[in-house]
Amino acid sequence: MVRISVIVPVYNCETYLEESLGSILKQTFNDTEIICIDDGSSDASLKILNEIASQDSRIEVFPQENQGAGAARNYGMEMASGDYVYFFDADDFLERDGLEKAYSNAIRNDSDIVFFKFDQYKDNRLLAHSGPDLEMQFAGADFDNFTFNWQDYREGPFTGPFAPWLKLYKKEFLDAHECFKFPNDLNHNDVPFHVMTFLKASRISFVPEHLYRYRIDNAASISNNRLKKYDHIFRIIHIVEDFLLSEDYIEEFKRELDYFKANRITYEMYGRPEEYFYLAKEELKSVDLSNGLLSKDTSFKANTILSSNSLEEYNHKINANKEINGLKRENMSLADEINSLKRKNKSLAYENKLLSDKLKKAKDKNGEILNSKSWKITEPLRRIKRLKRKF
Repeated sequence: MVRISVIVPVYNCETYLEESLGSILKQTFNDTEIICIDDGSSDASLKILNEIASQDSRIEVFPQENQGAGAARNYGMEMASGDYVYFFDADDFLERDGLEKAYSNAIRNDSDIVFFKFDQYKDNRLLAHSGPDLEMQFAGADFDNFTFNWQDYREGPFTGPFAPWLKLYKKEFLDAHECFKFPNDLNHNDVPFHVMTFLKASRISFVPEHLYRYRIDNAASISNNRLKKYDHIFRIIHIVEDFLLSEDYIEEFKRELDYFKANRITYEMYGRPEEYFYLAKEELKSVDLSNGLLSKDTSFKANTILSSNSLEEYNHKINANKEINGLKRENMSLADEINSLKRKNKSLAYENKLLSDKLKKAKDKNGEILNSKSWKITEPLRRIKRLKRKF
């Protein structure tokens, strides 16, 4: 038995496999098994996997027909024998001490789940630091010795990041719940897994470091092809809702579920076809958009969907609002500039007053000197000196 089973779904990642798997093989923590599930790749991914596996006994390769990342992850969980399970995407990169830091935190806190942060990369350039902002949620916490659960963070199960690659899971915890499965052949398959595991976990801990590099420029990735399957997010929402019903959570989390629905639907709205708009409008009819959890932007978008009769009308309203907000920002910028000029003018006026006062004092002093008896008495001597200088 090993301490960590790393599960890697692979689909058409030939360009990145050597670098991505290399980041796992070169970890400072090496008591691992690396379970690679080739999900029916049509490129050279399977060949590359077998070549890498022939050079390192920790790697096992299991081919399957194309069923999606969810099915591949489920297959990997069945094969896993480690104390902990880590899901890794085959086109990304893990910092060299990533597993060591996550595992140390898990053991120290006896965690069911360990979270950490990630960076977004494009063309090997850092775009943004990302990840759960738990430092703000639990201000002042010593995360080396700190755990929480949904009762401490009610929105946690229903907000992102949902991705499994920024979490380390205790295998015993996963095995104890039959519902912990990724939906097969669906985009966003990590969303219900996140919701279920977060709600069932007794002890969740956190490493406040960016340990994972998420690549956003792989044109073949699932995330870059999500727009083609417009109905998947609604199927995912219904899976989450069915789970809450089956576990008698539905009344407990009514507000959070509405928050989750509105967030996911509006987030996925951009670039979607007309069919998505009508599904979104129907789903949002049952959502309480005034529950106090939604951001102003999400609330506006959700209400705009409900008040629009077509995708074209929705886009028109959204674009008009963007223009209005743009003009507001421009107006605020001009107002700031005017206020800055006013402050500068006030400063110059004050400086001018100081100089005027100084000049007046100098003139008064000069007048006193010119009218003094000593100045008048010495005038003949000054006249003689001036005459001498001429000659």
